[in-house]
Amino acid sequence: MPRSTRQLADVAGTTVKAVRHYHALGLLDEPHRAANGYKQYGDAHLIRLLQIKRLRDLGVSLSEIATIDRADQVPDGAIRLVDAELAATVEGLQRIRTELAIILRHRAPTDVLGELNRPRSS
Repeated sequence: MPRSTRQLADVAGTTVKAVRHYHALGLLDEPHRAANGYKQYGDAHLIRLLQIKRLRDLGVSLSEIATIDRADQVPDGAIRLVDAELAATVEGLQRIRTELAIILRHRAPTDVLGELNRPRSS
């Protein structure tokens, strides 16, 4: 079923601007044009657009996505990098939660927090 740019963007949950940007970067192939000049996107375009969107949501850069032709070709390095970044984010959030728990438990002023977390010298 052929789709217009707007329809494609709506189905994929993105914007027409994003679709045009992906065309400009070569991430998304240009579709066939009807006799009236309108673009007609097929299922393959939708699948590729969903793949691009999902990879972006996972933190993969557009330059890395440019090297990927199919879903099974996601570079291991890109996935490992995203995983490491997520692990660092989780660790940072856990640290913040621990600090908040200390504040709540001791009703400590926020400027005392740094003193509570510093390693003590022997």
